[in-house]
Amino acid sequence: MDLRSEDLPATLQAFDLMDNKEIFLAEQVVSNQAEIDIFTNRYAGKLIKAKTTLPVNSNSSYAKPAHRSRYSSTGVVMAIIVVLVIVLVIYGFSTGWIQEKLHMKV
Repeated sequence: MDLRSEDLPATLQAFDLMDNKEIFLAEQVVSNQAEIDIFTNRYAGKLIKAKTTLPVNSNSSYAKPAHRSRYSSTGVVMAIIVVLVIVLVIYGFSTGWIQEKLHMKV
């Protein structure tokens, strides 16, 4: 398999054909003809597909995710704890348990 130098780097994928289905075996990014030859020799007799890969800039930043959660898990846990404490205080006052424990006159 030969690729033009302007097509490199490229991603090579090896597939095995069974019952008219492609079963994925391996994938490798190659940047020269020697790496291509090693990959094709390793997976000789298998279906090999190639696709071009965009070069990675070292100074480029990652794109922000399309959707980001509005609430952190810590914030949600803290909110649940606060609500639970408020409910317990209301229950304690309504049953008189807090007044009894703190020796408050009713």
